[in-house]
Amino acid sequence: IETSQALLALPFNHIFFTGAPSIGKIVMKAAAKHLASVTLELGGKSPTIVDETANINAAATRIAWSKFLNNGQICIAPDYLFVHKNVRDKFIKAVQKKIKHFYGESVENSNDYARMVNTRHYNRVKSYIDDAVSKGATVIGGGQTNDKENFISPTILTNVPANSKVMEEEIFGPLLPIHEYEDINEVLKVINSKEKALTVYVFSSRKKNINHILNNTRAGGTC
Repeated sequence: IETSQALLALPFNHIFFTGAPSIGKIVMKAAAKHLASVTLELGGKSPTIVDETANINAAATRIAWSKFLNNGQICIAPDYLFVHKNVRDKFIKAVQKKIKHFYGESVENSNDYARMVNTRHYNRVKSYIDDAVSKGATVIGGGQTNDKENFISPTILTNVPANSKVMEEEIFGPLLPIHEYEDINEVLKVINSKEKALTVYVFSSRKKNINHILNNTRAGGTC
């Protein structure tokens, strides 16, 4: 932090910053003092939609792989899910099955499962679980932690309140909040109420649904 503050005090011609929107505002404010131009590549949350026409096995495979790879420490990992109520239970079972397929019965002993990069980020992500549960969320899969190893198991959360940290901050960890939905327009309201998404992932086989989501969201990339 001290190094960054010292650099921002210098009269650079251009500043390129990659990180959180909250820090991006600080960078832009500092750059304005020297009339320096800026490029801000700001991390955001990446909502993922699984509609009632999706191939559930394919969606579960890809989401479980991309969410828990490197302990979720990937900027474009799926951040939170909206799953149509008609396929919710089927999807959750499929994801839990894929987690076992990738990491075995004991995730903590798997050679293929990573750890949080350091204690600070371990405590940060662990606090997201505690905060969500204290506000009414339910852990329906995972939730195990090990302070000595910075280990957090693949964790699935439901009934997650909108004001919980896991829904407000970029997670960058192995937590997967799942929301049930019926009306896609309600989903779009939630997505558009937040900072612009880094990515939006859509699992659907209905072109009308896909186009409706594409035409009513903005993101760094949508697929």
